[in-house]
Amino acid sequence: MILGNLLPRKQVCSNCLEKFHEYSDLVAHVKSKHHGPISRCQTCGEEFVRESDRYHHIQEEKAKKLDSRRH
Repeated sequence: MILGNLLPRKQVCSNCLEKFHEYSDLVAHVKSKHHGPISRCQTCGEEFVRESDRYHHIQEEKAKKLDSRRH
């Protein structure tokens, strides 16, 4: 089951409520302004602000691998 792209809606910083169009901009903001913890995918190195986002990413990657093996 593919969960869809990571949140196509605007991304909101939970610390200051600033909004971003791109998730990568939110990650950069949290790293530079709030020095917040950033979690990484151990497979590809992509960074995430929220652990739930990293979890969904991992689930999507697993689903893609399973789907590619079926074809």
